[in-house]
Amino acid sequence: MTGDSTRRVVTKASLIEGQARRLRQAATLLGAQYETPLSDPIDETIRSLTFLVDRIYSARVDAEVWLLCTAMGGVFPSDRDVETTMAFRDENAQDTFFDWFIAVSAIPAVWATTTALEMRFVSDRPVVDVSSCARYDRHTGIQRVERETLPLWDRDHKIELVAWTDLSGTYRSLTERERARVVDWKGASTDDTEDDASETEFIVPWNTTIVLPEVPDKRQSSRLISIARYSGNRVTAIGYDVIPLTSPELLPRATGSDFLDYLGMMKYTSAVAGISKSATEEFHGFFEAAGGDVASRIIVDTCELPASVPAVELGVAPTERDVPVVLCVGSHEPRKNHIAVLHSAERLWREGIDFELWFFGGGGWGTDFDEQAEILRKRGRKVLLRKAVSDSVLWSAYRDARFTVFPSLHEGFGLPAAESLSFGTPVITTDYGSTREIAERGGSIMVNPRSDAEIHDAMQLLLTDDETYSRLVAEATAMIPRTWDEYANELWEKLVIHESR
Repeated sequence: MTGDSTRRVVTKASLIEGQARRLRQAATLLGAQYETPLSDPIDETIRSLTFLVDRIYSARVDAEVWLLCTAMGGVFPSDRDVETTMAFRDENAQDTFFDWFIAVSAIPAVWATTTALEMRFVSDRPVVDVSSCARYDRHTGIQRVERETLPLWDRDHKIELVAWTDLSGTYRSLTERERARVVDWKGASTDDTEDDASETEFIVPWNTTIVLPEVPDKRQSSRLISIARYSGNRVTAIGYDVIPLTSPELLPRATGSDFLDYLGMMKYTSAVAGISKSATEEFHGFFEAAGGDVASRIIVDTCELPASVPAVELGVAPTERDVPVVLCVGSHEPRKNHIAVLHSAERLWREGIDFELWFFGGGGWGTDFDEQAEILRKRGRKVLLRKAVSDSVLWSAYRDARFTVFPSLHEGFGLPAAESLSFGTPVITTDYGSTREIAERGGSIMVNPRSDAEIHDAMQLLLTDDETYSRLVAEATAMIPRTWDEYANELWEKLVIHESR
């Protein structure tokens, strides 16, 4: 026997054994009472499958159809898979359905990467989908929210952290390193070896709440729709923004297409917690436009993000510098409007005002920001670019800056503006949307982000008018920032407790 044929035999054997094991677990979950497994996995498959098919013909429960598809195929079915299965059941006799279902389940069973994984049902705690946060070291916006909030949930509650398999067919448990990325973040790892997820478990939520604290990959949308519509589980989510829908010109074209899949899935959630009043209004508007019972069925409420400073940072004095520092935090893309900041800064330097301009944030797209910054540096302008910084370096920059500039064209919240104020550092920011919600509390100058003149004038004012600057510092310092503990508790109430009642 050749090596290739041996691999095929082993794969086929493991496929049959895994399928038999999953079907037995599903049948047992629904009440089948088997004393011992049958020695032949094919006999076990037939026995369990017979019980499960009897159930979906007698009970007519959507969740049991979803469970049958999941156990048989080793992947979460799409909404179309479940609908096709139910339609065939409704139109055919049980024996005909049995033969048909075995045939159509062969493809997902072979395709699945969960053949050898142990399947585990989770019913006693919410399942939290942290696929991106767990697998990658990226630490901006959404990942920061997860890494601040989920360690608090993990401390105070029972939760099940999961990621999607590589082919996005099912949930699996996390490796130790993936879990550490979420609940024990210590900065980007220098170890570039791949995580080995081969020994993790195939996780199946059952009659529980699934929380989406990040935006799922488009490959997962149809399976999440199926889970939300048919599995008996409740799906809830943090609502960050609908920028790809309302301001598509500010994002890459592919983002808009992918985001429509995400929004299509969001129509089947039970609750959405918007990160600002503006974000909540945007989701309300989308659900209203979707028609039907969508808007009346989904609870959409605001759970505003916090921006509190770690206690260890509060007592640290700013570093004394020869010239003031102006800080700009965020990725270099059209929406963040950093070219306008460079333009205003160059006007100020030409007017004889001396200062340093720091940009802290990830990469970008769609602008010639890097080229423009390099031109200014060659002229001797004090422009500093840092594309990846630790939290401690970022905190130090907020503390050392005279003020920050955040003239974004559209935000779901505007974390850099809120964080700046939490350090008592004034901010220049956009005069509408979520950033206006932040700025109206004080310590801020609001500008039209599309007006270079307004950005220039505001920067000039804070660089030269000590009286105005001191007043804004006093306003920012007097604020009592919302804490991550407060946010985590409120989010748990809105997305987990409320949904389990």
